Amino acid sequence: MESLRTVCSSAVLLPRGLCTNRTVPLRWIGIGVILTLLESWNADWTWVPPNILLSFVLIRIARPYVDTLLQNRGWVAFIVVGSVLLALLPVATTIVDYGAEGWLWALFGLCQRRYLDGMSAVGATGGTRGSPAPTLTATDTAGLMRLLACSLAAVVYVWQDQEEFSFPAVHLAVVILGLGVLSISLCLFKRGESRFQPPKKIASVLRFVGRHTLEIYAIQLAGSELFVQLVPALSASRGAGAL
Repeated sequence: MESLRTVCSSAVLLPRGLCTNRTVPLRWIGIGVILTLLESWNADWTWVPPNILLSFVLIRIARPYVDTLLQNRGWVAFIVVGSVLLALLPVATTIVDYGAEGWLWALFGLCQRRYLDGMSAVGATGGTRGSPAPTLTATDTAGLMRLLACSLAAVVYVWQDQEEFSFPAVHLAVVILGLGVLSISLCLFKRGESRFQPPKKIASVLRFVGRHTLEIYAIQLAGSELFVQLVPALSASRGAGAL
């Protein structure tokens, strides 16, 4: 279960890098604080990393500044940002949920967004012949950055999770395989309508889940924390990585 959860969670921060909205919804902060307090309550009020929603807040604040750095300084900015996140790995785990490796996924999301924007600009001008040289160069650079950021985030994520959970060989293979498939899928992502359209009933369910992801996440996590309070025996097993 833990191996499946950690593979799925690797993409949690990616949409924060893709998003261009600079507004921080107050409900993120409120729900994040409540979920953090519930987790700390189940840990006998010891310090726990603030809920990932609070990481979303920090990423949304930092994203435009990092975007400007990448735009103005290119590879120099990318190397500096990546190096800083790698240097923060030993301490970030106790400060933010999913640690600095989570922020690396957000960096990948930002690079992916810059690449897709560049591809859209190239397409709008009629392809390579009608596109200005600076636009093509910036798009190619963003494409290389997103691949490097994705590879770096994936390797660091597997390394950090193995350090924390010491997965058996089979579980580790599942994490690596799942993360590899997820990473390739994200790199191949293109805007537009999907060629694979589910039946209407399934589509309506997916649409509902997509529009209410935050609420579903908060209810599920809060319910899990409260359930642990009702069944104290689960607390020990959760600490051993069973939940």
